[in-house]
Amino acid sequence: MNPSASTPPGETASSAAELERLEHAVEALQNQRVEDWVRLVRHGSVIPLSVEKSLSWRITRPVRLGQTAVDVLRRDGANRFISTARVRLRRLLSRR
Repeated sequence: MNPSASTPPGETASSAAELERLEHAVEALQNQRVEDWVRLVRHGSVIPLSVEKSLSWRITRPVRLGQTAVDVLRRDGANRFISTARVRLRRLLSRR
């Protein structure tokens, strides 16, 4: 027995539309999470502990540090970049 033969044609179209609507809803939720994360990275002065402990936060740390370094170098020049690097290294060494 063919299941598509037993369902009316209008029902198949509505279930396809419902599936498409759900896919768009899932995509919107995923995009919102990414946007929230980007906003925290770029504009958040205090990062929640749950974000700092996430795997994606730890994996992307070198990228974020590199982007910060390039931004400081472009915006403020080499002297400011070097002093920023010194300060960050001191903080890293003093934590241990």
